Amino acid sequence: MAAAANAGCYLGVDLSTQQMKAMAIDDNLNVIHETNVKFDEDLPEFRTQGGAHVHDDKLTVTTPVLLWVKALDILLERMKTSNFDFSKLKSLSGTGQQHGSVYWKEGANQTLNNMSSDHSLYQILESSFAVKDSPIWMDSSTTAECQQLEKSVGGPQKLADITGSRAYERFTGNQVAKINKKNPEDYKKTE
Repeated sequence: MAAAANAGCYLGVDLSTQQMKAMAIDDNLNVIHETNVKFDEDLPEFRTQGGAHVHDDKLTVTTPVLLWVKALDILLERMKTSNFDFSKLKSLSGTGQQHGSVYWKEGANQTLNNMSSDHSLYQILESSFAVKDSPIWMDSSTTAECQQLEKSVGGPQKLADITGSRAYERFTGNQVAKINKKNPEDYKKTE
Protein backbone atom coordinates (compact mmCIF):
# COMPACT_ATOMS: atom_id res chain seq x y z
CA MET A 1 0.00 0.00 0.00
CA ALA A 2 2.85 2.42 0.79
CA ALA A 3 4.30 1.90 -2.69
CA ALA A 4 1.01 2.93 -4.29
CA ALA A 5 0.88 6.05 -2.13
CA ASN A 6 4.36 7.02 -3.35
CA ALA A 7 3.65 6.09 -6.96
CA GLY A 8 4.55 8.73 -9.45
CA CYS A 9 4.20 9.30 -13.11
CA TYR A 10 6.18 10.46 -16.09
CA LEU A 11 4.88 13.01 -18.57
CA GLY A 12 5.84 13.38 -22.19
CA VAL A 13 4.75 16.36 -24.30
CA ASP A 14 5.18 16.23 -28.07
CA LEU A 15 4.87 19.20 -30.40
CA SER A 16 4.28 17.94 -33.93
CA THR A 17 3.17 19.76 -37.05
CA GLN A 18 -0.56 19.14 -36.55
CA GLN A 19 -0.94 18.89 -32.77
CA MET A 20 0.50 19.06 -29.29
CA LYS A 21 0.03 15.86 -27.32
CA ALA A 22 0.65 14.85 -23.71
CA MET A 23 0.91 11.31 -22.39
CA ALA A 24 1.58 10.24 -18.82
CA ILE A 25 2.64 6.77 -17.75
CA ASP A 26 3.03 5.16 -14.34
CA ASP A 27 5.97 3.15 -12.96
CA ASN A 28 4.66 0.05 -14.78
CA LEU A 29 4.52 1.91 -18.13
CA ASN A 30 0.72 1.98 -18.14
CA VAL A 31 -0.76 5.03 -19.86
CA ILE A 32 -2.63 6.90 -17.15
CA HIS A 33 -3.42 10.10 -19.03
CA GLU A 34 -3.52 11.24 -22.63
CA THR A 35 -4.73 14.47 -24.20
CA ASN A 36 -4.00 16.60 -27.24
CA VAL A 37 -4.66 19.92 -28.92
CA LYS A 38 -5.28 19.67 -32.65
CA PHE A 39 -4.16 22.96 -34.12
CA ASP A 40 -6.61 23.30 -37.01
CA GLU A 41 -9.62 22.22 -34.93
CA ASP A 42 -8.86 23.67 -31.51
CA LEU A 43 -7.18 26.89 -32.61
CA PRO A 44 -9.06 28.00 -35.74
CA GLU A 45 -8.19 31.66 -35.13
CA PHE A 46 -4.68 30.93 -36.44
CA ARG A 47 -6.09 29.69 -39.79
CA THR A 48 -3.57 26.91 -40.25
CA GLN A 49 -4.01 23.97 -42.58
CA GLY A 50 -2.29 20.87 -41.30
CA GLY A 51 -0.85 23.08 -38.56
CA ALA A 52 0.99 25.35 -40.99
CA HIS A 53 0.74 28.32 -43.32
CA VAL A 54 1.92 27.63 -46.86
CA HIS A 55 2.82 31.01 -48.36
CA ASP A 56 2.06 32.20 -51.89
CA ASP A 57 5.49 31.15 -53.20
CA LYS A 58 4.62 27.54 -52.15
CA LEU A 59 8.16 27.28 -50.72
CA THR A 60 7.80 29.21 -47.48
CA VAL A 61 6.02 27.22 -44.76
CA THR A 62 5.57 28.65 -41.28
CA THR A 63 3.55 28.21 -38.10
CA PRO A 64 2.55 31.06 -35.79
CA VAL A 65 4.69 30.82 -32.66
CA LEU A 66 1.77 31.92 -30.50
CA LEU A 67 -0.24 28.93 -31.76
CA TRP A 68 2.26 26.69 -29.97
CA VAL A 69 2.10 28.82 -26.83
CA LYS A 70 -1.70 28.84 -26.78
CA ALA A 71 -1.77 25.09 -27.45
CA LEU A 72 0.37 24.53 -24.35
CA ASP A 73 -2.05 26.64 -22.30
CA ILE A 74 -5.00 24.57 -23.56
CA LEU A 75 -3.17 21.28 -23.04
CA LEU A 76 -2.31 22.11 -19.43
CA GLU A 77 -5.84 23.37 -18.76
CA ARG A 78 -7.31 20.12 -20.13
CA MET A 79 -5.01 18.13 -17.88
CA LYS A 80 -6.00 20.25 -14.87
CA THR A 81 -9.72 19.90 -15.71
CA SER A 82 -9.33 16.12 -15.88
CA ASN A 83 -7.82 16.19 -12.37
CA PHE A 84 -4.36 15.14 -13.49
CA ASP A 85 -2.20 15.20 -10.34
CA PHE A 86 0.83 17.28 -11.33
CA SER A 87 2.31 16.74 -7.83
CA LYS A 88 2.95 13.08 -8.76
CA LEU A 89 5.29 13.94 -11.65
CA LYS A 90 8.71 12.38 -11.34
CA SER A 91 9.95 13.63 -14.70
CA LEU A 92 8.92 15.59 -17.75
CA SER A 93 10.10 15.12 -21.31
CA GLY A 94 9.40 17.32 -24.30
CA THR A 95 9.96 16.94 -27.99
CA GLY A 96 9.50 19.49 -30.73
CA GLN A 97 9.38 19.72 -34.46
CA GLN A 98 12.66 18.99 -36.10
CA HIS A 99 14.05 22.17 -37.69
CA GLY A 100 11.46 24.53 -36.23
CA SER A 101 12.88 27.72 -34.76
CA VAL A 102 11.68 30.41 -32.38
CA TYR A 103 13.17 33.90 -32.22
CA TRP A 104 12.91 35.52 -28.79
CA LYS A 105 12.56 39.27 -28.94
CA GLU A 106 14.91 41.49 -26.98
CA GLY A 107 13.49 41.73 -23.47
CA ALA A 108 11.92 38.26 -23.52
CA ASN A 109 14.39 37.00 -20.94
CA GLN A 110 13.10 39.64 -18.52
CA THR A 111 9.52 38.56 -19.29
CA LEU A 112 10.40 34.93 -18.58
CA ASN A 113 12.05 35.88 -15.29
CA ASN A 114 8.94 37.77 -14.14
CA MET A 115 6.11 35.47 -15.18
CA SER A 116 2.95 35.53 -13.12
CA SER A 117 0.60 32.62 -12.55
CA ASP A 118 -2.27 35.13 -12.80
CA HIS A 119 -2.01 35.09 -16.60
CA SER A 120 -1.85 32.45 -19.32
CA LEU A 121 1.41 31.79 -21.14
CA TYR A 122 -0.24 33.26 -24.22
CA GLN A 123 -0.96 36.53 -22.40
CA ILE A 124 2.51 36.67 -20.89
CA LEU A 125 4.42 35.84 -24.08
CA GLU A 126 2.30 37.45 -26.80
CA SER A 127 4.83 40.23 -27.42
CA SER A 128 7.97 38.17 -26.76
CA PHE A 129 8.83 36.96 -30.25
CA ALA A 130 10.80 38.89 -32.88
CA VAL A 131 9.53 36.62 -35.67
CA LYS A 132 5.81 35.87 -35.36
CA ASP A 133 5.66 33.00 -37.89
CA SER A 134 8.31 30.36 -37.38
CA PRO A 135 9.77 28.56 -40.39
CA ILE A 136 9.21 24.81 -39.93
CA TRP A 137 10.63 21.59 -41.37
CA MET A 138 8.41 21.80 -44.47
CA ASP A 139 9.95 25.11 -45.57
CA SER A 140 12.09 24.96 -48.72
CA SER A 141 12.59 28.69 -49.35
CA THR A 142 16.28 28.95 -48.48
CA THR A 143 17.98 27.56 -51.59
CA ALA A 144 20.05 30.75 -52.04
CA GLU A 145 21.24 30.57 -48.42
CA CYS A 146 22.14 26.89 -48.84
CA GLN A 147 24.15 27.64 -51.95
CA GLN A 148 25.95 30.52 -50.22
CA LEU A 149 26.81 28.36 -47.21
CA GLU A 150 28.15 25.53 -49.36
CA LYS A 151 30.13 27.96 -51.52
CA SER A 152 31.65 29.65 -48.46
CA VAL A 153 33.27 26.40 -47.29
CA GLY A 154 34.27 24.98 -50.67
CA GLY A 155 31.18 23.13 -51.88
CA PRO A 156 28.54 20.63 -50.75
CA GLN A 157 31.00 17.80 -50.12
CA LYS A 158 33.30 20.01 -48.05
CA LEU A 159 30.33 21.10 -45.92
CA ALA A 160 29.34 17.44 -45.52
CA ASP A 161 32.90 16.59 -44.49
CA ILE A 162 32.83 19.36 -41.86
CA THR A 163 29.29 18.91 -40.50
CA GLY A 164 28.13 15.48 -41.63
CA SER A 165 25.58 16.93 -44.05
CA ARG A 166 25.26 19.19 -47.04
CA ALA A 167 23.04 22.26 -46.67
CA TYR A 168 19.30 21.57 -46.71
CA GLU A 169 16.63 24.24 -46.94
CA ARG A 170 14.85 23.21 -43.76
CA PHE A 171 17.96 23.43 -41.57
CA THR A 172 17.81 26.20 -39.00
CA GLY A 173 21.11 27.89 -39.90
CA ASN A 174 19.85 28.63 -43.39
CA GLN A 175 16.56 29.90 -41.94
CA VAL A 176 18.43 32.27 -39.64
CA ALA A 177 20.48 33.56 -42.58
CA LYS A 178 17.29 34.16 -44.59
CA ILE A 179 15.63 36.07 -41.76
CA ASN A 180 18.76 38.18 -41.32
CA LYS A 181 18.84 38.95 -45.06
CA LYS A 182 15.12 39.48 -45.76
CA ASN A 183 13.95 40.87 -42.39
CA PRO A 184 17.00 42.48 -40.80
CA GLU A 185 14.89 44.53 -38.38
CA ASP A 186 13.28 41.38 -36.96
CA TYR A 187 16.69 39.73 -36.74
CA LYS A 188 18.15 42.73 -34.88
CA LYS A 189 15.28 42.51 -32.36
CA THR A 190 16.18 38.88 -31.54
CA GLU A 191 17.65 38.26 -28.09
